[in-house]
Formats: sequence, C-alpha cells, structure tokens
Amino acid sequence: MIGGAGSLEVEPGVVLADAEDRLHATLDGVGLPREYAAAVRGHRDALNVLRVSNRRWTYFSPAEDIAPGTRTGRFRIGEDQPVRDAEGRSRVSAEDAAVALVDEAELPRFVQRRFTIGY
Repeated sequence: MIGGAGSLEVEPGVVLADAEDRLHATLDGVGLPREYAAAVRGHRDALNVLRVSNRRWTYFSPAEDIAPGTRTGRFRIGEDQPVRDAEGRSRVSAEDAAVALVDEAELPRFVQRRFTIGY
C-alpha cells in the first residue's frame, strides 16, 4: 500500500499525524492546504489497520516532500522515521519513489512492515 509521510515518527512514539503544529507546518512547507490533515490522519489509520490484520502487506511512506524531479536511483531507505537530507528536509522525487516501489515489488524486504525513502 502507498500511504503518506504523516504516519512517520517525528520523535520517539509520536507520529506526524498526531503532532498538529508540526503537521500544519509540514503541510504549509510543501504547499498543501491544512485541510489535507484529515487525509494524513486517514493514512495513519490505514497503516494501523494493516498492522493488526492477518493480511500480507507492505506500506510505503514516501518522504514529506515528494514531487516530480530527476530519477537518480540514489536514495536512502528508512522504516519508521523520515529520511532527512543534510538540511533536515524529508524529500524525494516521484521518479525515485517509483524506483523504490518497483525494487520492493521485485525483491520484497519489508513484508509486514512499512518503509520510507529520502535523500
């Protein structure tokens, strides 16, 4: 399943979807309306449903800032916390996100887990 970055931990035990001020700042920073917070919380809830299900699943949380760009094939992989660059930004191109998804489909490494990517 492709979800969102809102279910990633911004500090131990706290996900972005539950930290309203940080969530609004993130939405503002990537140019999304604050009303999008409801969708962010929905993705968090979907991940929680998967975690208690008896289904085989993998959940992909892209970086906080995902946008069309360049396919580099060079990104870092994480699990429950955003992958941030040297400036503290969680970002990735849509093209590299697609590469990560195809890689996971071809060689599953995150069965029954979530993963994320970033630069």
